Amino acid sequence: MAEITALRVHPRRPARVEVYLDGRRWLSIPSATAGGLGVGMTLAPEVQADLESRAVEGEALEAIGRLLARRPHSEQEVRRRMERGGFDEVVTTRVLARLRARGDLDDAGFARAWVENRKDFRPRSSAMIRAELRRRGVAADDINAALADFDESQAAEEAGRRTARRWSGIDPVRRRRKISDHLARRGFAYDIIRSVVRRLEATADGESEERP
Repeated sequence: MAEITALRVHPRRPARVEVYLDGRRWLSIPSATAGGLGVGMTLAPEVQADLESRAVEGEALEAIGRLLARRPHSEQEVRRRMERGGFDEVVTTRVLARLRARGDLDDAGFARAWVENRKDFRPRSSAMIRAELRRRGVAADDINAALADFDESQAAEEAGRRTARRWSGIDPVRRRRKISDHLARRGFAYDIIRSVVRRLEATADGESEERP
């Protein structure tokens, strides 16, 4: 048994409390966890072990919260990050369950956001997006649902249009090659590439004829 001799607000993290056992600093825990503790209380070894585990869980939740604040992550990405951080399987399982319960981890939503981000900022083929999501551990059903309304031709045309603007000053043959190579690297099929290049070239020719 050990006696709690002091409870102090963490000097740099006000949401945490430092617990002192038998006159020595023992660990820092979230304020909510410390709510049932008081100076003079004695803690059995099993209670100490439980509090230590909950303290580690709190640290993990804070770390993953900062990670998710930067961008959404799949459950597998979070699991891998926790493994690299040295958290054991018990803590990892608890944290993942809590994140799922409060909606911070949702692979179906993650997949939809990933597809929308690609469409808006870095257009590429559905096959390439599918591979990206698989590498992040997203289930096939969630990937299929996220790509259900994906327009391959539209994505290819948007990607091609951006490349065409970038290479608008070069001769048409080189420009066509640049567009085709770019779309191929983005995973689009040959027939879609050919169709997109033709449409973009027709548009470019029309614009040239309209110029005085």
